Amino acid sequence: MTTVNVLKKLSMAAAGAAVVTLGAVGNAQAASINRSDFNADAVNFDFESSAPNSTVATDGNVTVTNGRILSVGSIGSVSGNTYYDGADASVIRFDFLNPVSAFGLDFLANNADITLSIFDNANNLIENLTLDWTTLPRAGGFPNGFIGLNAGSNSIAYATIDTPLNGNELYVDNLVYQYATATAVPEPASLIGILGLGAFGVTSLRKRKTAVKA
Repeated sequence: MTTVNVLKKLSMAAAGAAVVTLGAVGNAQAASINRSDFNADAVNFDFESSAPNSTVATDGNVTVTNGRILSVGSIGSVSGNTYYDGADASVIRFDFLNPVSAFGLDFLANNADITLSIFDNANNLIENLTLDWTTLPRAGGFPNGFIGLNAGSNSIAYATIDTPLNGNELYVDNLVYQYATATAVPEPASLIGILGLGAFGVTSLRKRKTAVKA
């Protein structure tokens, strides 16, 4: 392959990379995530430091409301202090002081589907995920497991979890959340410079070939 062709391909590749990067950002969507998929530096919060019957629980970044701290012993994936939604129709809410990119938790439900929803700072729904309780493993006679969503960027300002029941429906435990790592993306001016360099190289080589032939 000639040097001219190599530079042509590099110039085209740079343009293609810009399109792919912008397309990936524009089409990013939240997806379900398992606990094992979280980064090693993800933050965990298990309510063990929270006082029994407290209605608010926090680790300094995530604040949990609309329920209370209740100890359940050990049932499936939840143990010790958990956050219980109470006997009313409240929806457990998780507010993040600094928005996160992914969030998940363990739960014990009362024979009803479980829905986790994530929202941005403007109260727009980013995504929700509903688990069919009949497909979940059971512990103590109740469905339990893990539920999580990954937004792909630090856009999750708060989240909620709920079931169709009106109270006495849900215990949550072992919260986990993480932040997306910033990836350096060339600015438009830099991309133009890369493309211009490729074009300049091709033009220069063509001039040299013409001069040699002359």
